[in-house]
Amino acid sequence: MHNQLLYPTAYKNLVSLFLLAVLLLVTRSGHAIDLNPFDVVAPPPDKNFFSAALIHSELEGTYTRGDKSNNTPTLSSNQIQLRLGRSYSIGGYTGLSFVQLPVGMLRPGGSASNSPTDYGLGDLTLATALWPYANRQTRTYLGIAGYLTLPTGSYSNQQIFNFGAKRVSGDIQVAYQTALSKNLDGMLGIDAMWFGPNNHVGRNNAQLTQKPLYTGQIGPIYHINPTISVAATYLYVWGAETALNGVNNNNALQTHRYLLSAVATTSKGRFMLQYGTNIDTQFGFAETRRVILRYALAF
Repeated sequence: MHNQLLYPTAYKNLVSLFLLAVLLLVTRSGHAIDLNPFDVVAPPPDKNFFSAALIHSELEGTYTRGDKSNNTPTLSSNQIQLRLGRSYSIGGYTGLSFVQLPVGMLRPGGSASNSPTDYGLGDLTLATALWPYANRQTRTYLGIAGYLTLPTGSYSNQQIFNFGAKRVSGDIQVAYQTALSKNLDGMLGIDAMWFGPNNHVGRNNAQLTQKPLYTGQIGPIYHINPTISVAATYLYVWGAETALNGVNNNNALQTHRYLLSAVATTSKGRFMLQYGTNIDTQFGFAETRRVILRYALAF
C-alpha cells in the first residue's frame, strides 16, 4: 500500500523531468552553428566587423521517434543577436575573432500556455576562426572555427522554458567552399558540439547531461550579379541524447532541415533574408518556421 501511494507522485515527477529535458534539448541545442553565405569566405585582415540578426522561430508539437504527441504545445522565439569582431593575420593566415550576445524572448502557447514567458539576455558566445587555405582567385576557402558558449543567459529552475541553458558548451567546425562555375559556389561544413552538465534542472535540481551534437550541411551559392546572391542549404543534425541523473532518455536527434538565403552586398553593408524549417523531426519540438534578417558591416 505504501509503494502504491508513492508511485503516482514519483511517476509524475519522472515524466515532468523527461519532458523538461526534451524541451531543453530542442530549444537550446536543436540548432548547431549554421553556415550562412559568405561565412566560409576569408575576410580581409585588420577589419572590424559588426552584425545584428533578428531571428523569429516557431515550434509546434513534440515528437517521440517521429510520432507526434497528442498534446500540441507551441513555442515562439524572438531574439536579436549582436556580434562584434576583428580580423587579423597570424602566421601568414587570416583569423577572425568575435563575441556574440543574444537578447530575446521565449513565449509558450498551445497546451503549454500555462508556462511563463522567459525573456532577457542569452548565453554569451566567444569564437575564433582560422583559414589554413584561402585563394580569392579560385574562390576556394578552407576554414576551421571554435566556439565557446558561457551560461550568462536568463535561467530559472522553476520553469520549463528558459532563454539561457545554464551550462557551458563548445563547438568545433570545419567548412570548405569553392567555385563550381563562373557564378556558382559550393559549400559544405561539419561541426561537433559538446555540452557541460546543467545541475539545476527542475525544482529538485536534477543533473542534465548530453552527448555531442553533430551537424552536416551542404548547398550551392549562386551569384546573380556582384550585388545579389541566393543560396540553399540542407542540414542534417544527429546525436545529442540527454540523460537525467545518469538515466538515458533515448532521445537522440535525427533531424533534416533546410535554409534559404537571399543576400544583398552594398556599400552600406550586407543585408540577408533567410527562411528555414524542419523537414523531419524525430524527437522534441518541430520547427515549423524560422525567419532571419541579418545585417553585417565591415569597417
